[in-house]
Amino acid sequence: MDLADAIEQSVGIYSSAPTGYLSALARVPGFTLADLDEAIAARSLIRARTMRYSVYTLPPDLLALAVAATRTLATRTNPFRRRLAGDYLRLAAEVEQALAAGPLAATEIRRIVDPNKQLGNLFSILLGLMGAESRIVRATNLGGWRSNRLTYARWEDWVPGPAPAELDSETAQMVLAERYAAAYGPVTEADLRWWTGWSASESKAAAAGVDLSQQGNASDLLDGVRLLPVWDVLMVAYRDRSRLFPDALGPWYYDRLGNATSVVYDRGSIVGVWDLGKSDSPLAVKVAPTVKWSKRRWSEVEEQVQRIGAVIGSSDVSLQRDTEPVDLTTAKRNTFLAPLATM
Repeated sequence: MDLADAIEQSVGIYSSAPTGYLSALARVPGFTLADLDEAIAARSLIRARTMRYSVYTLPPDLLALAVAATRTLATRTNPFRRRLAGDYLRLAAEVEQALAAGPLAATEIRRIVDPNKQLGNLFSILLGLMGAESRIVRATNLGGWRSNRLTYARWEDWVPGPAPAELDSETAQMVLAERYAAAYGPVTEADLRWWTGWSASESKAAAAGVDLSQQGNASDLLDGVRLLPVWDVLMVAYRDRSRLFPDALGPWYYDRLGNATSVVYDRGSIVGVWDLGKSDSPLAVKVAPTVKWSKRRWSEVEEQVQRIGAVIGSSDVSLQRDTEPVDLTTAKRNTFLAPLATM
């Protein structure tokens, strides 16, 4: 199974660093950081906003389908869109003109379009809206594997294949629903609605004729024990997560907004929480079980910690055993990003 095939079978992976790298590592034997960077640079994998208005990495054809299927998410009114309304078209045209010669970093785009920084935080909203409308796309990575410093390119210059605007949204929604069920089934309409961000009526229409009870194959990529990162696609695939863990354990894995933390996965079940830490060297990975563990499980977790260390090139790697994790539903905001940082 190569990287592109694994990502297609999973119907994409989250792109935010370091989640994209860690989700790929959990699914692809022999994965290296360069594999993902090179695939992005070669445009065989593309990053863009799709399901739930989140940034996914997908092969170009599947990306176009997913973007067309979630087009309504990009046009929903929100306070940021209203604040930009009078200037959006002008600013978007200026951004596209700035990118005519090729990809640029966000700081370089801003230097051209908003040199006095009058837009404030609306500048990042501008880029986000343009991405959601398939006008621009995230291109290459400028930083390390933990960095979200990227270049941006015009969609038509960067993404091969059909543009989302050329695809019928309703047809795309039905195809995406089928791809989702084939990956994560058995599922329900509520699961589909959660995963996509669609309305109830969109989910119902898209699910018509789709066998939601079929057995999906996305989890086949997760063999044995795996350390799944924050926002891993398996953890955001379901509204009803009882197939992965007892409901009583949910507050250790999700915060009150539904954000999924980094978890230990073992043969179909979520059995613990882990924390990557902020340093590559030393790389000190903390792990806290949420059920009783055997020596075998600890040994396999150690193997996965060492695997992360090898992939990032760290020569100082350790596994630190913690006790019970925190309740994310009552913890400070964004604790899910580093669930054991204060333990």
